[in-house]
Amino acid sequence: MDQAIGHGDIKAVLFDFDGTLWDPEPHIFSSYAEAFAENGSTLLLEDWSELIGTVGVDLWAHFEALSGGTVHRSQVEDGVQQRIAPLLAGVTLRPGVRRILDAVDAASLPRGIVSNSDQSWIRHYSRQCGIDGGWAIVHCADGDRSLAKPAPILYRRAIADLGIDAGDAIAFEDSPTGVRAATAAGIYCIAVPNVMTAALDLRAADLRVDSFEEIEWQRLAPGALLPS
Repeated sequence: MDQAIGHGDIKAVLFDFDGTLWDPEPHIFSSYAEAFAENGSTLLLEDWSELIGTVGVDLWAHFEALSGGTVHRSQVEDGVQQRIAPLLAGVTLRPGVRRILDAVDAASLPRGIVSNSDQSWIRHYSRQCGIDGGWAIVHCADGDRSLAKPAPILYRRAIADLGIDAGDAIAFEDSPTGVRAATAAGIYCIAVPNVMTAALDLRAADLRVDSFEEIEWQRLAPGALLPS
């Protein structure tokens, strides 16, 4: 039996960016894990997973606490970024995302990005993924921890800019941090975890699906988002 997604009349669809529309997280994690190992420590996946979707975490303070030593932070961080860039160059959309975006557009619903990442990051990688156009709004934390998820501020700004009520939108998120932000703003939230977040606690989401491909968009109109 089909289960309706959303509540009330859907007037906009909002998406988290990293981990939801595309998934750079495994490459970022592996690059930091390698740097930790080269400097005599270990970055565990379970520790990293707790940081997903957050802003302003000092990984090198975590390293120093684990190792009891110090690290030349800027030098090691530069090395990590040099590792990450070529790995991310080949990453594109998560399976099923293109079809979801096409369905949203076909229904003439505005769509937006609500992300803790920087505007420049989103511009670059949305262009790489071929989804740099069509967004009605893009709201980012841009390094401001006071705006960042799990606070609902960015989502509240998004619906205010769209001129809709919270009950008129749905949001797609992949992490507990993002789910908390969307639900705190009163927005119906669908969790679509990836390999890095699948084991995390996403019970606060209104609905969980394991992949965008699980959603059979038989029709997409206000009040009628139906998965198979």
